[in-house]
Amino acid sequence: MTLNARLLTGLLAIAVAGLTIMGVVSAFVLNGYLMHRVDDDLQATPGHAVARLLRPGFPGQGVAPARFVVLAVGPANQVHVLSGDTPDPGRAVAEVEKLSEAELAAHASTREPFSLPGLRAVARPWRNGVIVVASPLDEIHLAVRNLVLAEIATAVVLLALLALLGRRLIGRGLRPLDRMAATADAITAGGDLRARMPGSGERTEAARLAAAINVMLERIEQAFWARSRSEARVREFAADASHELRTPLTTVQGYAELYRHGALGPDELPDAMRRIEDEARRMNKLVTDLLELARLDREVSLRPVAADLVVLAQDAIADAAAADPDRPLRLDAPDTLIATVDESRIRQVFVNLLANIRAHTPPGTAATVRLEPGVIEVADEGPGMSAADAERAFERFHRAEHGTAGTGLGLPIVAAIAAAHGGRAELRSAPSRGTIVRITLPNSTTPER
Repeated sequence: MTLNARLLTGLLAIAVAGLTIMGVVSAFVLNGYLMHRVDDDLQATPGHAVARLLRPGFPGQGVAPARFVVLAVGPANQVHVLSGDTPDPGRAVAEVEKLSEAELAAHASTREPFSLPGLRAVARPWRNGVIVVASPLDEIHLAVRNLVLAEIATAVVLLALLALLGRRLIGRGLRPLDRMAATADAITAGGDLRARMPGSGERTEAARLAAAINVMLERIEQAFWARSRSEARVREFAADASHELRTPLTTVQGYAELYRHGALGPDELPDAMRRIEDEARRMNKLVTDLLELARLDREVSLRPVAADLVVLAQDAIADAAAADPDRPLRLDAPDTLIATVDESRIRQVFVNLLANIRAHTPPGTAATVRLEPGVIEVADEGPGMSAADAERAFERFHRAEHGTAGTGLGLPIVAAIAAAHGGRAELRSAPSRGTIVRITLPNSTTPER
């Protein structure tokens, strides 16, 4: 059963229950009101009937009004009709004859109205017997029956109108749900996550539901795009890693085959072993960087401690100067700069940035390391990068057009470490204007002098 049908059925059921209760209550109230009037009339009529029996002779008048039956019950339950033929006294006589003398005496002593089948009666003592005045209830039953029939006919008409109008109103109210169901079917069948639920702009339950579903669809779409990008990055990463590893592996395999076939003489063997060692170191460096990126991608928890960034920068500059003594390196920083960071990761940032300068700038190119609260900046005075290279600088395995040194993972690792600390890495470069790499860290750093 559809929601429309269920709502309409529930509405009609409530209406039927309400009309039924109203009909029963109104019939009960009307019957009680009419019976109360009959009782009042019955309690007044016996005195009038007895007075006329004691003083007969009033012309054109019986012992009681015409709508009552007056009976005189004597010894041995002998019943005599004192009223006329209208209303018919037969039923009243038959019902009174069924009563015992004790029952009649009890009713006469209480002088309260009592019920007989189809009749309402009252009894009063009179001479050696009892006067019984009875009123037929046919008119009361007819009035109540007519009321019930009128209510049933009215209820049928009202229910028919309610069914027609209710179906239209409920269908109109559920129309937004039908549109949402059609949109959901289209999304399911076509897979178009850009589709959105239609909204009317009204503050209704359906409008709020459509807005909530649209938010959910946006998040699902974002999740699907993120997963697609992640899968694409994984495929690209695997392809690039395979390409990078293929070159050194090919070199090592080539020298191994030459040695196995005896093609390397005693003079050529040392150079071949040197090349094998160089390629092995290159593969080891590549694998190490790949593992580092994999750990950072898995959001491995950091071990933040209070570290002095100035000391870390001084150590990195000293190591870089030992590796390249002819390169001028300068530190622009306060005496002390304490930050809550993962010390080993920040050391790696300094090492990678300085190694990147060493690999991509000519010998003797000056570089400066600047430290500010929340900022690490490394700038060189080298040839700079083209706009295309600068835009792709943090892509994995990307290397600038003018050089092929390195694995192309140094800057991506720096960016991943910055992201792990809740910060980010930025690069500004232009041809003949040098390169600046800026790392922002959200942790509070305080200079001390």
